[in-house]
Amino acid sequence: MTAGREPPGGPAFVRYSKYGALAFEFLGAILAGVFIGSQLDRHFGTDPWLVLGMTIAGTAIGFYRMVQILRRFERTL
Repeated sequence: MTAGREPPGGPAFVRYSKYGALAFEFLGAILAGVFIGSQLDRHFGTDPWLVLGMTIAGTAIGFYRMVQILRRFERTL
């Protein structure tokens, strides 16, 4: 690689920030599932079933979004 040329995907800081944002989005989906499930459990009195179900759903959604974003990152390289 010659001096002054950027590697594919942009500067290292930009690439690392994209993957950091991906991690926060993945964790955010799981935490949103936990929060929504706990609130629904409190409302309906179904402790701990809705929090468990929503945590599993949040994890599945987080993985789905992670695959989508990683595919988009791969296309931009």
